[in-house]
Amino acid sequence: MLSVWDWIYLAFLSMVPVVEGRYAIVYAITTMGADPLSAFLWCAAFNILASPLVYFGLSVVYTRWLCRIDFIRVVYEYCVRRVSSKNCKSLERWQELGLIFFVAIPLPVTGVWTATLLAWLFELDIKKSIVVIGIGVLIACAITTLITIGILNL
Repeated sequence: MLSVWDWIYLAFLSMVPVVEGRYAIVYAITTMGADPLSAFLWCAAFNILASPLVYFGLSVVYTRWLCRIDFIRVVYEYCVRRVSSKNCKSLERWQELGLIFFVAIPLPVTGVWTATLLAWLFELDIKKSIVVIGIGVLIACAITTLITIGILNL
């Protein structure tokens, strides 16, 4: 039986950039002896919670401080212009599915933090982005949980 502090630690791990929910689940099940369903639900929920926090954090940090640094402002404006001037219909058509698949692949650097950064950088709708990133998290965490408990072999 896990203590309250163990669950708080898992919540924190689920929100940390490199670990995120998918690796926190593995740690919870294999090292801490957590129930797989409880670990899945807890870690996935806190991993999804990181998305709006990162999105709004990026907005605040950029508008208050980073936009004053010429190099960062130029790179940001270049990326935004490039995306908006390119095939916008293609981006609009595939953005949701692209974010879901990007996050659903349980590999390093394909998690909530990177997907949220992309959504923010490309100025995608925040509500829609959080929902589709959340779907990707649920898929990635389900895959990780099933592999960890031995039901799925890759």
